[in-house]
Formats: sequence, structure tokens, C-alpha cells
Amino acid sequence: MKKKLVLIALFVLPIVAYLFFSSGIYNFANLPTLTAGVVDINTIALREIKTPGHSTDAPLTFKDHVTIVGYLGNELTSNIGYTANLNLMIYKYFVKYEDFQIILFVTPGNEKAITDLKIELGRIFDVSKIRFVEATKEVAIAHFESLGTPLDLMSNGGHPDVFIIDKALALRAGHEEKKPNPYGYDFTQAVEMGYMKDDIKILLAEYRLALKKNNNASDKIEQRREKK
Repeated sequence: MKKKLVLIALFVLPIVAYLFFSSGIYNFANLPTLTAGVVDINTIALREIKTPGHSTDAPLTFKDHVTIVGYLGNELTSNIGYTANLNLMIYKYFVKYEDFQIILFVTPGNEKAITDLKIELGRIFDVSKIRFVEATKEVAIAHFESLGTPLDLMSNGGHPDVFIIDKALALRAGHEEKKPNPYGYDFTQAVEMGYMKDDIKILLAEYRLALKKNNNASDKIEQRREKK
């Protein structure tokens, strides 16, 4: 009997563990798609506010990027602490990924507050992928509605939630059973920033897995061609 238990421990349990974790990896590599066809940032009337030494000249677009998009309205000054929280808890972990960015809508008149914020955060890390766009409240509302959520912007043109847009312009989100709003993440709440951090990791893993599969497929095609 003892020998059977030893054999089970040595051979059966590792197989069970492998199946369990392999299924977990499969689930890990898929973040739910909630809305397809979010309006790209480069198709609407707005102006990017750039801070010398802390901005990028890369084209402003969601396409082919993993983007966190937020709507701060005209309350940026009172939201600086929350914005710093978003940047410190999320941005610094993913800034090394070439296609990652944060885009934040603000209403006109916030340029000085943005410049001060980027200079302050720029002392800690590279903030060139944190991009502020100036848009009227009407433009911000129109874009917000393209997310396809039942939510509305507040009277100040802002919203406490930020949202994940994938490379194909789709709204993505997870942890729906843990958040009051399944579409976004409340950047005033540290626990929801933790959920967002996990979900961005899932999305990035999804792209890595797809890239790996495509590379393997390309290698096999090349091998077939060589045989001919």
C-alpha cells in the first residue's frame, strides 16, 4: 500500500499538477472583450498637450497599442494625487513595453497643471508615454460613448474609472465579479488598480502567446518551402 502511495506521489500527482497549471495558463492568456470598434483617438478633434523633455513625437493612436484611457475633465488639479497613483501603481510596471501607453482626456485650461504634473513625475521615471489630450466636453462625451458602456461622464467632464483599449481598438476588462463597474477600473481605489495591473499582464501575455504561435507557424511554413 505504501509503495502505491509513493508511486502515486511520484508519477500521478505531477501529471495532475501539470494539467491544472496548463489550464490556468490558458485562462490567464485571455482577457474578455467587452466592446469592439472603440473610436480611435486620431480621428477626433483634440490637441495633445506636450511638455518639453517629457513628451513623445510618436503618432497619437490607439491602434497597435495597449492603452489605458481616462477622462479627467476639468478637475485635474484636485485629481493630481489620484493621477500620480495611477502612474505609480500601473505605468511604471509597463512603461518598458514599447506598445504600452496612457492617454488622458482633459478639458481646455489645464495645460499648466499638466506641465507641472509631468515635470514632477518625470523626476521619478520616463513619462513620455503618459499623453494628455485637450478636448471639449462634447468631444470627450462622444468618445466616451464609443466605449459602449452604460456609464456617463460626470458634470465636470470626468469619470473615476479608466479603461483598457487593446491593439485592435476593443475595450477589454476582467475581474467583473469583484468590481461594481465591470467595464473599467476606479483609479481612486488601490485595490482596483491591482485588478487592472493583473488584467494588463493577462493582455500582454495574450499578445506574447499569439506572437509565439505565429512565429511557430511561420517557421513550419518555411520548413515546408525548403523541402520543396
